[in-house]
Amino acid sequence: MVLGVSILAGIILLVFYPQKKLALPIIDQSMRAELEAYIIEHYKTPEEYIIDKFMDHDIIFLGEYHRIKHDVELVHDLIPLLYKNGIYNLGIEFACYEDQDKIDLLITADEYDQSLAYAIQFNFWPYWGYQEYIDIYKDAWELNQKIPEGVKKFRIVGLNSKQDWRYLKTEEDRNNPEIMGKIMKDGPGDQFMAEVIIEEFIDKGEKALIYCGINHGYTKYKQPYFYHDNDQQLVGLFNDRMGNIIYEKIGEKCLTIFLHSPWPSRDDLSEFVYPVEGIIDSLMLNMDEKYKPVGFDVNGTPFENLPGNSSFWQHGYNDFNLSIYCDGYIYMKPLSEYRGVEVAPGFINEENRIEAIHQSTNPNNKNFNRTVADLIEGIKNDANIQKRFKKFR
Repeated sequence: MVLGVSILAGIILLVFYPQKKLALPIIDQSMRAELEAYIIEHYKTPEEYIIDKFMDHDIIFLGEYHRIKHDVELVHDLIPLLYKNGIYNLGIEFACYEDQDKIDLLITADEYDQSLAYAIQFNFWPYWGYQEYIDIYKDAWELNQKIPEGVKKFRIVGLNSKQDWRYLKTEEDRNNPEIMGKIMKDGPGDQFMAEVIIEEFIDKGEKALIYCGINHGYTKYKQPYFYHDNDQQLVGLFNDRMGNIIYEKIGEKCLTIFLHSPWPSRDDLSEFVYPVEGIIDSLMLNMDEKYKPVGFDVNGTPFENLPGNSSFWQHGYNDFNLSIYCDGYIYMKPLSEYRGVEVAPGFINEENRIEAIHQSTNPNNKNFNRTVADLIEGIKNDANIQKRFKKFR
């Protein structure tokens, strides 16, 4: 809100003006009609859409912005539906593979052990102590309680490598291969996660939903890197994200579904813009509520050529469009209605406070006088999606 002052009959009034929102485009009438017609004719809920894609795909990457409450809750809702449809595996970025035995124990035990769930999440990273992510385990446990003895259980696989950030003392350490080798003892995270997917799912002939940050889930799209703000020089494109590696191995048997969220700006990674120039936001804002939320194909549909010239993702591509970026799309609600996840009660406490500080990825935050309350406040701020997205409609 912007504060202004008005004087009326000698009385000073404080007037609050809404912060200016980013404008949405006026869509060409013929384009709008074509996009609307496709949604109406092919409408599926996000859950129906994801399950349907497993008819001809083995590995599906569901890519998120991070810390958005309804995105994690979608995964909660999907767990029993996946099992019902013969997909018995959920791979998640948000747990370490070294804890796999603990995860298997947690979600198949006679009683749910919240303290074990906390420990698994803490070992992944102390700053990811969000209740909705932790409750993914509880949903799987509740499902497995209903499955008869001797029948295949649902499985959650932690994909990530264990990273130990206690070795990071200064910003310069990030450029020291010896130090980074200690932090990432299992090598590059995307390569590690891809190897787990191959070992746990592909080599066993099993299907899996992979829930991760969108940057890890690119299959055909190659992400630009070393694009320097100062010299405007693009160095190259990544070809080794987790999804890229899996696509190289199994091709069209995998795909990327993007969970609607802002894209980084073309010229400033710290600023965000509407994806595809706001066309999907403008379209869905005016569609009948019965067609929201929705999941839909991008490739081979009227959505495939939607542009993204204002986005960072267009660097390295002469004619960037949505079909280059992802295969499928899920729209839940307007960005202005997004909310963040909640910090799990007691996740950071006096017993684990020092270890949490050690594991900060920001050396400037490794002040061991930081209190539990200070650490929790930092985690809360990271999940303040309403503040982050305040400029969006």
